[in-house]
Amino acid sequence: MKKLLLLNFLLLAFVGSIFAQETATLEELKAMKAEKEGVAKSIGADIDALNKRILEFPGWVTGAGILLGLDFGGQERWYGVDNPTLSSQGFNVGLTAFANYNQAKYYWRNGLSANYRNTALKIDGVDSDPFSLGLWDLVSSGGYYLYKDKIALSARAKWSTVLFDFTPGSVTGSAGVSYTPIKNMELWLHPLGYQWNYPGDTFQSSPGASFGGSYTGTLFKGISWTSNLEGFYAYGDAGEGADLVEAKDLHNWTWTNGFGIDNLWNGIGVGLNIGIRQNRQLAKSAGETDEKAGDLQSFYNLGFKYSISK
Repeated sequence: MKKLLLLNFLLLAFVGSIFAQETATLEELKAMKAEKEGVAKSIGADIDALNKRILEFPGWVTGAGILLGLDFGGQERWYGVDNPTLSSQGFNVGLTAFANYNQAKYYWRNGLSANYRNTALKIDGVDSDPFSLGLWDLVSSGGYYLYKDKIALSARAKWSTVLFDFTPGSVTGSAGVSYTPIKNMELWLHPLGYQWNYPGDTFQSSPGASFGGSYTGTLFKGISWTSNLEGFYAYGDAGEGADLVEAKDLHNWTWTNGFGIDNLWNGIGVGLNIGIRQNRQLAKSAGETDEKAGDLQSFYNLGFKYSISK
């Protein structure tokens, strides 16, 4: 009997020692994991700081990104395209690129955005045949600093049109003053400007002032935000006789906002783009009455994306 009790005691002690060793090993592994995670977090912060310094360093900074994704979108009275009001589901291919040159006294910034969509859609709630749509925006701006790196004499040119057809479209050139309160924000007011809208037999062009602002930042950790506001204020009427367009119809503005979660899983993220604008000349060219021409035009685009960027 005593031998049996001794045997049971030894067996329990053996099992207990093994369990204690496994527990200690598990705790050690957790501690090692926490240590490695701390190192990785520190390295990530160092990399972000270096990237920020690289972007601010004098000289050329270039980059490009490719977007491939499925998207869901819609628009309401977005005139200038064949179907101003629609909802859609489709495949999206996008390209963004920039080339910026920075020096202590001057800068030159260039950006390209091109987007192609092949889409199945509903027009005014009715199923329609699939269609393809391409958009193109090319912007170049430069300036000479008058006060530190905050206030500059600047000039800006922008070409907006439809990809492949390249009509209708507009080219806006302007000059004036820009203000950079922080590194990722720019505001400008250019009283010397001209907006050429084409084709000329449909749209009128005019002199005027260009104004706007852009911002790129982070709303929360892992969620990016870009915002762009651009407007044009015409100085007077354009055209003659039956082709006369009042100044109020030549004023226009566009405000776009983009939100992104860039990496949910293996480079796959989610993007949301929202835009509103007022453009009476485009609305009237699409057949809207004078009362309805001033209504806000809007679009949204929500989709999954996989991006490659430099």
